[in-house]
Amino acid sequence: MDNINDFRSELLKEDLYNINAKKYAEKIKNIGKVVIWGSGNGGQLVYNFLKKFDALENIKYYADNSKVKWGTKKNSLLVISPEEVVQEVKESSHICIILASQYLADIKKQLLSLGIEENIIDIKGFGLAKDYWTFKERTPYEIINSHMNDYEKVYSYLSDQRSKKVYLGILNSKISLDNEYLEGVADSEEDQYFDKDIIHLNENEVFCDCGSYNGDTLETFITLSDNKYKKYIAIEADKDIYGELNKRVEDNGYKNVETYNIACWNRKKVLKFQSAQTAGHVTENGDFSVQADTLNNILKDEEVSFLKMDIEGAEEMALKGASRVVGEIKPILAICLYHSLKDYYKLPLIIKNLNFEYKLFIRHYTDMVDTETVCYAIPNSRI
Repeated sequence: MDNINDFRSELLKEDLYNINAKKYAEKIKNIGKVVIWGSGNGGQLVYNFLKKFDALENIKYYADNSKVKWGTKKNSLLVISPEEVVQEVKESSHICIILASQYLADIKKQLLSLGIEENIIDIKGFGLAKDYWTFKERTPYEIINSHMNDYEKVYSYLSDQRSKKVYLGILNSKISLDNEYLEGVADSEEDQYFDKDIIHLNENEVFCDCGSYNGDTLETFITLSDNKYKKYIAIEADKDIYGELNKRVEDNGYKNVETYNIACWNRKKVLKFQSAQTAGHVTENGDFSVQADTLNNILKDEEVSFLKMDIEGAEEMALKGASRVVGEIKPILAICLYHSLKDYYKLPLIIKNLNFEYKLFIRHYTDMVDTETVCYAIPNSRI
């Protein structure tokens, strides 16, 4: 079966966005007691979703692993400890625990270890609520169908069956608001950016880390490379996080590391930036200004061999500003796709347009949650 027919036959053909949202809310209404595990942003997303569908009546508590939150209230609901959740389960015959965190796989393991039965642990609500609030104007089904040829083209470019399974699984989970399509899709989060089946580091790597955060990827790279590399270029737009990055470099005595407090873009200009820890991003409503420039300029004297991007939705602009780097130098690329559904077709097609030689692979690194999806582009010389 050819790629396009395979793609069309496996892609969901019904818009299930509103159908499954209502069905889930009705299910929650019929449960005697509900605990939302996670009192942060994830818990708020779930709460807001259930409120929209008038399904708050049976929500009794938040739960959290953070001790400082125990005994506090959120949305007038008491935040309880894991031990108190166990007690609630013992006393209730009809209870559900909605895991409202991208770390739901780890939390599920924790709850199972506490003796809580799997059938009362809900791993669907968080992803459903997150995507429900993401797509306000057009459903994922409508977006995908309006760009069907582009998604098909990306699918046809993917170089292995694993990539195709990941790609279809994520698109179907979006269309259906059901993370059952992510079952078996994730690889170990420890392999992110350095997937052993795809990436083979050498001693001459010049690694450019766009969205370097506080140096977490730097630390992983140095460990995996056994401290044998040529240069590491860390680029971080958030001025406070940039300070943390430099402190980590200094404290650990890392050598041959250059850091830049700059945003990657398609031209040189000043942008507004919103600080948000791991999700800081360029936005017109940002709380401070940051200088932006192209990677063609920033890396003008560098023979970059590996280029990674996780820059919260600015990947399209940054890739367009890296036309020379990608087209002529041809580094390995590890580009995050998950910030926008449209990025799942836009970014791979930009890469192929800049350099058709690249072989494309897609891998995913959060179990049952559609975040941390990476498109790898490998030049023939590094296959």
